[in-house]
Amino acid sequence: MEPEELYHKLKSYFPNNSDLMRHLKINACWEYLITEYSTYEEITKLHYFLYKKDENHLEMTKENPGIKPDLILYFTEKAILDLIRENPSANEYYFRYRELMNNPKPGIELDNKVNKPRLKLWQIGYKKWQSDFKF
Repeated sequence: MEPEELYHKLKSYFPNNSDLMRHLKINACWEYLITEYSTYEEITKLHYFLYKKDENHLEMTKENPGIKPDLILYFTEKAILDLIRENPSANEYYFRYRELMNNPKPGIELDNKVNKPRLKLWQIGYKKWQSDFKF
């Protein structure tokens, strides 16, 4: 899939599911790096940010929103498309995420990097988020 087509497909899911950042404070931010076949690839196919704009809305942008990301998320294209197939609820999305994380397959990989100290993350709601989504 071409990068623009992939971006628009992902944009039809992520900003429309504010529950993905349930419990997190405004300006919680995730940075996404999508590669074609492996999370070890140096060339990124798509790079974007998702952040909590207000209590009910998420914003997705290719432009840096000027917020230090809390998490940096790495996906292969196939992995992220599998996660959002059939427009899952946040609970189902994170169930699928955990399944892929525990059972990676060639071409269907994901990874993440925590980008802030744990105490800072807990202050912005990640402790309750982790508990709710079983991370």
